[in-house]
Amino acid sequence: MEKVPVRESAFSSSNGSSYLAHWAGGSQDIESPGLRVALPVALAAICLVGFAGNGLVAAVLIRGARRGKSSLINSLILNVSLADLLLVSVCGPLRAAALATPAWTLGWFVCKSADCFLHSCLAAKSLTAAALAKACFMYISRQPCKAVQVQQLKVATLLLSIWALALALPLPQWPAASLLRGQGGRLLCVSQRPGRPDSFLGLFARLYPALVYCAPLLAAFLYHWRALRRCSRQQRSHARGRRLTLMLLASSLAFAALCAPEWVVWLWARLWGPPPPPAALALLSQLLLFSLSSAQPLIFVALSEEFKEGFLGLCKRLAAAQPQPPAAPLPSQRRQSCSQAAVPASPPAPAPARHEKSVQVPELEPAPDKLEESPASKTVNLVLTDMEQFWHDRQTAPASAQEDPIPWEHQDQLEVSACPEASGKM
Repeated sequence: MEKVPVRESAFSSSNGSSYLAHWAGGSQDIESPGLRVALPVALAAICLVGFAGNGLVAAVLIRGARRGKSSLINSLILNVSLADLLLVSVCGPLRAAALATPAWTLGWFVCKSADCFLHSCLAAKSLTAAALAKACFMYISRQPCKAVQVQQLKVATLLLSIWALALALPLPQWPAASLLRGQGGRLLCVSQRPGRPDSFLGLFARLYPALVYCAPLLAAFLYHWRALRRCSRQQRSHARGRRLTLMLLASSLAFAALCAPEWVVWLWARLWGPPPPPAALALLSQLLLFSLSSAQPLIFVALSEEFKEGFLGLCKRLAAAQPQPPAAPLPSQRRQSCSQAAVPASPPAPAPARHEKSVQVPELEPAPDKLEESPASKTVNLVLTDMEQFWHDRQTAPASAQEDPIPWEHQDQLEVSACPEASGKM
């Protein structure tokens, strides 16, 4: 296996006997130009995937809250997604920029606040994981399982308390970080090591990981174990609670596993050195730390049916909102439309009303300039057989007065024939 071409440290004490500081802000002294390009690109890709996944999770939860499906568990999951969004949108780009250049170019404020803000997001995630485990246990303890409904004011107070504690705990790292002029006159972002074990920084270095990493995760695992035991007793009534517990347990395990290298590097740099931790381990810990933000949305989708349905519904809504271009006709449809356009349309043939013989009445005076008769004119000149017989009988044999259907036309003839009979009687 090839060694990573990095130097362990580019700074030491004035006499060179011991290391008084370690890298801060995510910067590392990397010799290989190719590695300086590959690492920021890989970190940027991880952050993009994490931003998309956590953005979709937040959108699904906010959409469910608007539909009246808000609960304490959903609010805490949304808080985890917001912490991941801050990690991949703020801390990730800063780490990529620090790795891309050999000197620190992001300024004094970013050097002091980069590690503090990163650990604040991690502390918020660990504290929220413990609160999620307790809320899940409360959900399963109810008979039957119902969502833990809490007032919005209490939920907001809980979330604000989590973020206030998460922002306050890493503050002692602020004065330890500073800019240092290294070899060649370039600026370096470093953090001072605790001078004595009984000093404030020494006590902080021992207590801080236990407060923000060990204690919350131990509490979360304890609540998950109790919840799984309760689910195993009544499997039918706690099927949904068991799936929820497994999802949150998988998320806590992923958090514990992927954050462990970062805490090893953190403790090594402050308590176990000199020498400082290997640069390869420090770079690997950063990649694993940010890959956690991409892994947690996948865990939610893989182990939760509600998130699957929410993702599908959101994707369908986004697809329906986009204007779709008209579909191009198939080649067979194009040929059919072209053939229909080439053949002139013929008038529809009239449907016969009765099964009777029809004759054609010849025109008395045909028009000289009319060369051909259209089918419509032939249809007009068709006369039924019954009508022809009626007019023939009427013209040849006049009907009697009683049977005459139109007596008003023969009224004069009847009066003339009646007059000689009257004169004979006289």
